[in-house]
Amino acid sequence: MDEVSRSLQTEIKTTEGKTKDKSINYFSGAALVDTLMSSKWAEENDELYVETRLDAAEFCTGLLAKEYFIALHEKTKKGSDSSSEKKKKKKLLKFDVINDPEEFHDDPNKYYMWKYSLMGKWAWVIGGVVLLGVIAMALVPVWPHEAQAVFRYLTTGSGLFLGFLVGLLIVRGIVFILVWGGSKGVYHFWILPNINDDRLGIIETFKPLYSLSNYYEEKEKKERRRKRREARELGQISGSDVPSATEDKKNI
Repeated sequence: MDEVSRSLQTEIKTTEGKTKDKSINYFSGAALVDTLMSSKWAEENDELYVETRLDAAEFCTGLLAKEYFIALHEKTKKGSDSSSEKKKKKKLLKFDVINDPEEFHDDPNKYYMWKYSLMGKWAWVIGGVVLLGVIAMALVPVWPHEAQAVFRYLTTGSGLFLGFLVGLLIVRGIVFILVWGGSKGVYHFWILPNINDDRLGIIETFKPLYSLSNYYEEKEKKERRRKRREARELGQISGSDVPSATEDKKNI
């Protein structure tokens, strides 16, 4: 069963969704049966006998009972239009976890998620590099003197750089609090506002050097953008009727 489960988890196509506390990758019951029927396990062999979809569904029921994967229930908002396919494509589906499912369903509208994720190749590579690094650190006393000197310079430089970053975060926090408190919450001032944004490159992280924004003006802009986006999704207004960003700036 373990080998079949790993094979299915590798082959089946999943879709990104959300539960209450995390992002997940889910699949339908019909997709799991399709994947099993088209795999090598559907052929005649001594380990598993799968000839029909009913056989595949029974095997999947066993996997569910042993918690190889978990059953999900799709959340639906009250008063929402279930026929709005356009809205469904834009937003991730949200689910509740069913703790004690009664049975597995070979159904495209019944959803499941794997309980554990497989370790990828990069996980093994990174784990091996970390292990070799730990062994190398333990053998520092027997390194040549030149290598030990280089190691000391690197560790000292890394420590100084780390100390600089920690000090910078403390200073920017203090400055923010002083400006925010002095303006009674109106102005937000940040030194290196993008320093914590891990989506940016190293150079972009240090740009701009500072930012100063009016909290209430920014809040009003976000509210206008949210209303325009909701209006577009509901089809109440056309794109030409929506005021542009430049018009917003002129009205401020």
